[in-house]
Amino acid sequence: MTRPAFLTALPDRAVIEITGADARTFLQRVITKGPAGLEPGRAQFSALLTPQGKVLADFFLFDNGEGGLFIDLPASEAEALLKRLSLYRLRADASIAPRADLAVAQARGGGEAELATLALAISPDPRSAQMGQRAIVPAGGPVDEDEYEAARIGEGLPEFGKDYGPAEVFPTDVNQDLMAGIDYKKGCFVGQEVASRMHRKGGVRKRTVRVSADNALETQAPVSSGETPLGTITSTAGKDALARVRLDRLKAALERNETPESGGCSLEITQDLDTF
Repeated sequence: MTRPAFLTALPDRAVIEITGADARTFLQRVITKGPAGLEPGRAQFSALLTPQGKVLADFFLFDNGEGGLFIDLPASEAEALLKRLSLYRLRADASIAPRADLAVAQARGGGEAELATLALAISPDPRSAQMGQRAIVPAGGPVDEDEYEAARIGEGLPEFGKDYGPAEVFPTDVNQDLMAGIDYKKGCFVGQEVASRMHRKGGVRKRTVRVSADNALETQAPVSSGETPLGTITSTAGKDALARVRLDRLKAALERNETPESGGCSLEITQDLDTF
């Protein structure tokens, strides 16, 4: 498969920096993965959950080169997350501040070398090796997101703000466990009891799957099989899309040789459901 190249700033992302002697240790008991084990050149994908186990926000952690962290997060959640992390800090020696002078960018293919020359911190995308390099860069770079969007949908990567919002989904609904976003062995984190129970007991009812059709698909359109509702299209790139579905209902429909549809279009499931 030929994967298109791209180099773009991601304007719906923001950067927070955490510095101080306890910049990492206080987060260890709070978030779903890391920051233990975080190294220069190797970002981590993580999230902050509600006590009920739903995703408040997910984000990428980067080593800032000075013992602290850059957090690449949805711009819509930056203020709220900053306040929450400040509460969790308690008496830890850590300063948490927005960095409006910094931005997030991503490149795949020929743009990766250029991105590396600009980056304050850079890493292969921890969600998928096929997504190239992600970086913290000075603010103000060019924006050309269409190829990035097509790539992430093609790789089956649901994204906060596009496929889901705060406290709407469990991490497994949007495949965060399959994108190296949860460390079930790390010990305590907010929402850990619910997340671990679902993991141990196989309580995952919903997943996000790649689909395609002969015509362009529409975001938020329902997905069904006959009279049975299966889920919803959550983001699109022309004829390709991501859909959050009831996995048991989808598998049952396929076993009956029924074709899922959305908006009058027949859908092809373009990934192996046995990976879930």
